[in-house]
Amino acid sequence: MSPTAPEFLGPDWVAVLDAAVREAADLADAADPPVVIEQRVVIDDGEVAYHLVLGPGPARVRAGRAAAADLTMITTVDAARRIHAGTANAQQCLADGTLRLRGNPDVLTRRAAALSRVGALLGAPGSG
Repeated sequence: MSPTAPEFLGPDWVAVLDAAVREAADLADAADPPVVIEQRVVIDDGEVAYHLVLGPGPARVRAGRAAAADLTMITTVDAARRIHAGTANAQQCLADGTLRLRGNPDVLTRRAAALSRVGALLGAPGSG
């Protein structure tokens, strides 16, 4: 019997993603000073938020909004699922209006390698 995958965007999914990024040696010490990227997903009755912290020490994914994010990505549930499944990327979602950015988008370019690695790990917890 295989273990049940955590619900996409649920607290267990965030916890599994946090464990995965903490264990990824190539994400440790990825930014100094730290870089915080917040993800907000708009749902029917509000939003689900979590944030990635890259910095000195291990990377972390935390539930909730960040106190101070360098970049905030706001998506629809559909866009979040498509990005998670690999059927769309951020550029496509920006173009179709299902993703908006607030803050400093240069963070995406400056931390492209680390964010690509995090993107690969996003497929690990839950199937969406």
